[in-house]
Amino acid sequence: MPRHILSIMAAVIIGFVISAEVHAATINAGSCSQANTQAAINSAASGDTVNIPAGSCTWNTTVTIPSTKRIALQGAGIDLTVITFSTAGGTAFDLSKSGSRLTGFTLREGSILVDGSNWRIDHCKLQFSSWSDGIAARSIDTVNGLHPTGVIDHCVLNNMRVLVTGTNFGLNENGTQHAMWARPLGLGSNNAVFVENCTFNGVNDSINAIDANYGGRFVFRYNTLNDIYVEAHSVQGNNRAARSWEIYNNTFNQVSKAMWVPMFLRGGTGVVFNNTLTGAWTDPRIALDNVRDCESRETSGKCDGSSPWDGNQPGGSGYPCRDQIGRSTDSYLWTASNPYPPQTLDPAYAWNNKLGANDVPFFHHNNCANHIQLGRDYYNTVKPGYTPYTYPHPLIQGWTPATIAPPQNLHVTGWTQ
Repeated sequence: MPRHILSIMAAVIIGFVISAEVHAATINAGSCSQANTQAAINSAASGDTVNIPAGSCTWNTTVTIPSTKRIALQGAGIDLTVITFSTAGGTAFDLSKSGSRLTGFTLREGSILVDGSNWRIDHCKLQFSSWSDGIAARSIDTVNGLHPTGVIDHCVLNNMRVLVTGTNFGLNENGTQHAMWARPLGLGSNNAVFVENCTFNGVNDSINAIDANYGGRFVFRYNTLNDIYVEAHSVQGNNRAARSWEIYNNTFNQVSKAMWVPMFLRGGTGVVFNNTLTGAWTDPRIALDNVRDCESRETSGKCDGSSPWDGNQPGGSGYPCRDQIGRSTDSYLWTASNPYPPQTLDPAYAWNNKLGANDVPFFHHNNCANHIQLGRDYYNTVKPGYTPYTYPHPLIQGWTPATIAPPQNLHVTGWTQ
C-alpha cells in the first residue's frame, strides 16, 4: 500500500482518538463542597467524567446537572465521599433530564431527583434519620408525558424509599398521567424505573422500600430487604394509580420488627415471582386492595356504581374500578369530559414466591378488595408469554456517556519504510 495512503489512514485514526479524548475529559473538583462540585459540573461537557474527591462536606443547596449535559459524576466511593444535607430530606442532587450517572457517594439526609432516560444511580449509600423519599423518579414533561427510565443498582438504602411517579406532584397531574395510562403496558420492556441488586434496611415501622403512583412503572429485582416492604398505590383522589410493577428474585427478611406483609399492591397490574421470605411475618402473603372500595375520595368518589371514573358494568357495583388491580391501558386518551375511557382487562400474576416450603400468593385485603377477584383480575400462576427484561440491565453492563468512541481493532498492514 502506498505510503501516502497509509499516512492519511493514520491521521484519520489519530483524529478519531483526539476527538474522543477532547469530548471525554476528566474534571477533578477541588473538594467535595457544594460550590466546587457545581463548578466542576458547570465546566464539564457531555461525555465528561467529574470526580469528587474523598472527604466529608455539608451542603445546604442542591447540586444540579443540567439536561444539556450527560456526564458521570463520581465520588471516591461509599463512606469515602460523604455528603450531609443540612435540611433533612432536602434535595442534594438533581439529575434533571440529563441521562447522567451518579456513583460513589454516601448521602446523609439528602435525596436525589431524576427524570428523563438512560440515567444510572449506582454504588451509593443513602441514610436518613427519619423515613424519607430518598430517590424520586418523576416526569416533569407535561407535553409528551414520557415516563422516566433508568436504573438504580448496587446501592445501600437505609430508612428511605424509591418513589416512582409518572409526574411530579402538583404538576399537570392528570394530563401527564392520562397520557401514560393510554400507552401500551409493555411488561418485560425497559419502559420503567429499574431497581436491582440493592439492599434496603428499614428503621422505622411500616415503611416501604419502593412505591408508585401517578402512572408510575417499576421493575424491582434481585434486591435484599430487611424489615421493609414493597408497595404500589391506587387511585386516591384526582390522581391515577401505579401503572405497572414487576417484582422478582428478591429476598424479604423480617429481622427485628413486626412486619405485616412483604408486598402491598393497590393499583395497576404486573407480575410477582421467585421472591423468597424469611422470618415471622404477620401475614406472609401479597396483599391486594383498592382504596375506593372502602372510601369516597376527592373527584373520583367511591367505586360503588356512582362515579363516572369507573366501568360500572351492570350488576358490578362499579366494577371495574378505575386503575384497579388487573386493569391496564385506557382505550383512548382521557379528556376532561365524560365518558371516560374503558380499560383493558390485564390480570396480575404471582408464582413461585416462597417462605420456606410454603407458597406466598396474592390475597384480598379485608373489604377494600371486593372488586378484585381470583380467576378474573389476578391469578396465582405463571403469566403466559411473559419474559423478563435483560438482566443485568444493559446500563449496568455498559453505561457510557454521549461521546464519540475511538475506532476499535484497527490494524494497518503493509507498512514499509
